[in-house]
Amino acid sequence: MESIDLSSNEDITQFTDEEQVDVNQINQEFVQENKLKGEAREFTIFNDSQCYQSVRLKHGGKYKFRANLTYLNAKPKRSFDLAEGWLITAAITAIFSFLLVYLRWFSQIQMDKQILTMALSLSITFTLIAFMVGLLKTRDRILFYSKFGHVPVLELMNYKPDRESFKQFIDQLSSYIIKAQHAADLSATDALVMELKELRRLKDETVIAESQYEQAKKKILQNKAFTSSH
Repeated sequence: MESIDLSSNEDITQFTDEEQVDVNQINQEFVQENKLKGEAREFTIFNDSQCYQSVRLKHGGKYKFRANLTYLNAKPKRSFDLAEGWLITAAITAIFSFLLVYLRWFSQIQMDKQILTMALSLSITFTLIAFMVGLLKTRDRILFYSKFGHVPVLELMNYKPDRESFKQFIDQLSSYIIKAQHAADLSATDALVMELKELRRLKDETVIAESQYEQAKKKILQNKAFTSSH
């Protein structure tokens, strides 16, 4: 039986998996890292139907969890959140910096050169800071949602570590989700019950928020396949 090493020297992650699923076969492993943002994500697909995700955040601690691929939607969605405020601020201060350059070296207007130089230095510094913060706060993600409750379960950094290997892993992960669903061969009602159970487990492990679970629960309980069987 193969084992998955989810530990590290300084690891104090939250990890609870009451079912204790045995690892009989490791199918695929994938690692992402963004040193600039201080974030790393590791994925391990095993037993043809399970996936461990380990997340390390520079300022947000660490956590790990297991997702049953059977209840996921095989078609991921992109989530792109642009830090518009910071990037707009960087653009405005950059324009102001160009104006100061013009006043300092090209304008015929008589102004204190020392003050203009100091103002330009401060403006350029603030522009760079605003631009870097904007980049750090901009999030480009690919999300795999639960099939019926539409809760984001697996999150990947888009095109990390590179475009080719990322696309290959996404295709493989989608393929394993489809295979897991075919192998389980669940009725619509059983699939709904299973997803609700798995989401409740992730909620108890604080992987997803209470509000996300309640919204998903409402959608699942209102699903026609569920209401018609009760």
